[in-house]
Amino acid sequence: MVHSAPVVQKEAVPSVDEILVRMKYHDEWQQRYLLEYRAQRKFHAANLRFNEDATLEVMTTFRRPYTLESYVLRAEGSKVIRERVFNKILEAETEIESGAARQQVDIVPENYTFSYIGIEDCAGRKCYTLGITPKRKEKYLIEGQIWVDAEDWGIVRVHGYPAKRPSFWTRKIEIDRRYKRVAGMWLSDSTESISDILVAGPSTLHIQYSYEAVQTDTTMDRLSSTNP
Repeated sequence: MVHSAPVVQKEAVPSVDEILVRMKYHDEWQQRYLLEYRAQRKFHAANLRFNEDATLEVMTTFRRPYTLESYVLRAEGSKVIRERVFNKILEAETEIESGAARQQVDIVPENYTFSYIGIEDCAGRKCYTLGITPKRKEKYLIEGQIWVDAEDWGIVRVHGYPAKRPSFWTRKIEIDRRYKRVAGMWLSDSTESISDILVAGPSTLHIQYSYEAVQTDTTMDRLSSTNP
């Protein structure tokens, strides 16, 4: 008797367009669902060549739709790093969170071209990996990859390089942003960057988020984020 081998069903992979549609619905749902959060953030930056570092702790409050406020809890270390790195980051965050500016940097088809790379495990959750190529040379747009959660369709991770150097002095920046799942939403968890700066050489930056309170609209249907 000849036994035929069992047929293994190949997992159906959604098209890039299907993934983008799901991402869009999740993002729109999250923007409506998230009312407010309060997070303590710790910044640490170091320059290896000059053996300097600095630490900054801030309390950040976000309120829907575009209000982002941060106040300093503690600052220590290099004054140069605090003024030229930390202050610039806080200023840029306030600028980006405004409605019009945010639309210019969102990871959406209006700003990026997408390509399918594959499937990966993201801390025990299945993710689709997509390549992202900016449609404009702007310092807040990233050339690299994103990881999209296969269940929630939120962005889990962003890794790459700015499409445009932020300054003449910065030769290269590698950025890695991680997000954490909170009530079906994907909120910032950490940011790591390594910069190669003229004269100063390699510099590192780490930002860690610790959420103290997250307020959501509990009247909304969770399924609305995944069912277009």
